[in-house]
Amino acid sequence: MAGTQGADFPGAVPVPEGETYNPDFSHPWLYEESRAIVIAGLIFSTLSLALRVYTKATLLHKFGWDDVSMIGAWLFAIATQALCLYGYAHGGIGLHIWNITPQMFLDFQKGIFAAGIVYVPSLALAKASLIILYYRIVGQQRLYRYALYFIAAVVIGYSIAITFALIFACRPIAKAWNGALHGTCVDQNGLYAATAVTNTVTDVALIVVAIPVVWSLHMPTIQKIGLFFMFVVGCATVITSIIRLVTLFPFLKSNDKTYRVAWTDLWINVEANFIIICACLPFLRHFLRRYAPKLIGEGSSAGRYFKSYNAGGVSTTRSWRRRPEHTVLQDEIELAEGGGSATGSAVRIMKEVQWDVTEERREGPQRELGELGEERRQAVPGMHV
Repeated sequence: MAGTQGADFPGAVPVPEGETYNPDFSHPWLYEESRAIVIAGLIFSTLSLALRVYTKATLLHKFGWDDVSMIGAWLFAIATQALCLYGYAHGGIGLHIWNITPQMFLDFQKGIFAAGIVYVPSLALAKASLIILYYRIVGQQRLYRYALYFIAAVVIGYSIAITFALIFACRPIAKAWNGALHGTCVDQNGLYAATAVTNTVTDVALIVVAIPVVWSLHMPTIQKIGLFFMFVVGCATVITSIIRLVTLFPFLKSNDKTYRVAWTDLWINVEANFIIICACLPFLRHFLRRYAPKLIGEGSSAGRYFKSYNAGGVSTTRSWRRRPEHTVLQDEIELAEGGGSATGSAVRIMKEVQWDVTEERREGPQRELGELGEERRQAVPGMHV
């Protein structure tokens, strides 16, 4: 039976020498693993995004374009994973190409074509969200601002170029998934490789930019380490990008694409969720500070302290937010407001000191006011205070 071809074996391609025709579609390779990653990833990425949006919009009142970009990345990531599952259900992913029907192979080609088109915007929007975050922190420093402009231009440029190149790679367009049609195509494998390479390079570039940014800030070393960790977490998809790149080339060179793509597909699903979760993690601290401060070591009374004064019969209440002396993860919102340095913090500290001095000088205000009024009445007959 090995190597048998023709009408007896209606597969998408002839059965290679040494292989056996087996039209059993019940156990695709890595299907259970990919489905588990998609389900768990969608749950965690959706919860992470919801937490981020709620924290930024309700708690911090800082909802901005970076959040809009992240929502867009999430929507495209969902579409990508849906297409991957479609490929398992109808396109023969995880099955040897000689065991699937020609119609299944046609559906497989359609799924690959659509997945590439929607995945590129997902990565681009996730990077745009991170670049906006970086810009808020170091936008006042010219060198880093221009570096972010350059990275943003590269991300936008190659994302648009690759998306249109994938869509119009063939004439007619349908030849991209139906090789039987007459027409011409550019090297689609090259486009897929370019997508993975440029994505990995820009991930690395964002990390490289983050290192001097963090160490140029005026803050304790332990806070620099914490902030650098936040930047690395935001760019952590570089790991999955490299793994996906490594798994992509064997798939592109293989003659058994429906089977080999299962391994690449698994890492695409990991990366699609990871880009959302990692970008939302830095805002978890803000959420926990409000609702579960003990989990981050700030105690149940970490939110605000209140102190009352009773001076001359007047009760004065003052409140302030406690700030730990060693905050491991510096708030990006506070950094943004401070222009990426300690200036903003210094201003707030100065205001608090001035407030304390003012409170000390207000001791006995009613008595002083009463004495002043009595003196004026004695000096100016008929005057009422």
